[in-house]
Amino acid sequence: MIANRRPPDLENAVLLVGDHNWRKGPKWKAALAWLFGERELFRTHKGDVAELSWWRGEPFLITLEDDPWAISSAP
Repeated sequence: MIANRRPPDLENAVLLVGDHNWRKGPKWKAALAWLFGERELFRTHKGDVAELSWWRGEPFLITLEDDPWAISSAP
């Protein structure tokens, strides 16, 4: 289920920190977050669906996908 529980500015900050932790943080923490972390889904302000995994209070961005139900203007 996708539920926005935070204000949009705070969600954007969590998304940025999660992306930073996934790319630049310790790989062992990212692996533990991916395997055992508590998952959270939310919709960004652009309509994308973000999946975060929390490990010991730190967010890690797992996936960021386009909205599958969005109508695309591209052929």
